[in-house]
Amino acid sequence: MNLAPTQPRPHARRGLRYPIVLGAAVALGAGVLLAPNATAADKWGPGYLIADSTGNPDTSHIGGYTLPGVDGVTYCGDPELDGPEAADGYGPAQPVTSWTSKATGRPAAAQDLARAAYVLGKYGQTRSDEQAAAVDAAVYTYLEAGSTYALPTGKRALERLGYSNVPPSVKGRATGYLDEAALFAGPYKVNINPVGGPIKAGEKTSVTLDVTAASGRKVPGVKLDLDVSGAAAGSGSITTNADGVATATVLPAKDGTIDVKASAKSLPATQLRSLAPTNAKAQRLLLAGGASNAQAEVQLKTERPKGRLTVTKTAADTRKPLGGVEFAVRDSAGKTVATGRTDAKGIWRTQDLPVATYTVHETRAVEGYQLAADQKISVTDGGTADVAVEDVRIPEQPKPKPRPVTIPVLPQTGS
Repeated sequence: MNLAPTQPRPHARRGLRYPIVLGAAVALGAGVLLAPNATAADKWGPGYLIADSTGNPDTSHIGGYTLPGVDGVTYCGDPELDGPEAADGYGPAQPVTSWTSKATGRPAAAQDLARAAYVLGKYGQTRSDEQAAAVDAAVYTYLEAGSTYALPTGKRALERLGYSNVPPSVKGRATGYLDEAALFAGPYKVNINPVGGPIKAGEKTSVTLDVTAASGRKVPGVKLDLDVSGAAAGSGSITTNADGVATATVLPAKDGTIDVKASAKSLPATQLRSLAPTNAKAQRLLLAGGASNAQAEVQLKTERPKGRLTVTKTAADTRKPLGGVEFAVRDSAGKTVATGRTDAKGIWRTQDLPVATYTVHETRAVEGYQLAADQKISVTDGGTADVAVEDVRIPEQPKPKPRPVTIPVLPQTGS
């Protein structure tokens, strides 16, 4: 940032000078006194006093700015305008929906605004001189993309990081922030995915969760609050692992559906907040800190465990299969849940049946055979229960034997 002057003197537009006398108490701005061993950077906030772009020493600042009345560290957003003390005050912080560089006249890309918000949100609130200077360099890179103030090749950006009082580690930090934001800046999306096959009532099932950044990369170390309805267990909090994935166990209570809602409430900021100066010739300020959230909700269908029945029908006398025999499967309440007939091979297979005990009832036999007795059979999860049914031939009725008939002879009579 550039500093505002305490007394008029010729200067470059980007370089405003303060009288600095090290080792002595001097007045800077509105009655701020420095201790004998302090530097002017103490007045502004964490960071370093550096020369401006014309070489005037100690007339610019790389780092954060502590604004009276503002809760948090701020960072200058317009490298070629006057410093904050020339602002005549600032308005309240407002969300930034778009940003146009006052140095180049070019708008910043939405992706760069989100990445700047990530760096300011995660690293901007600091008292560390090195960290604040690195954040400042990264923010200018995003808002002044392609200009002299943008890393990795901008002349002024490299000058700002190359002064003797700025540790070389600051450049490494700034580069690290840029790389990290490219991977993990928002906006964010929460994803919920069931693991494996169908979700069955009464059986534990696993659900994986992750939070993806704008790059599509899964974000590690994110705490997710789970709210699971329609299940006996599953609600609580989990945190994504080093690979950006968390696994929760859900126990569905019954058939129907369960609703799984996951909320991440402390993600890095995805939107900048700016304070506008009263004097338009002064720099806009960007407020550090902030957070964002993301959530997702899915409805998962549960089902009871199921199995199948296979009925094999044969004739008791010939052991041959009987086709066309009709059957009904009834549950414990006597309700018919499946019907069908045997094929030419004497076989009938049911569709999926919920796990339970059923009665296999023959409703129609082939001609010449009796109906078989009912059979009870249990269906297990994923299994096939085999039912062997034999029909007994209807016995033939014996033919009646003729009875001898005796016709009595009547006596003859004559005239």
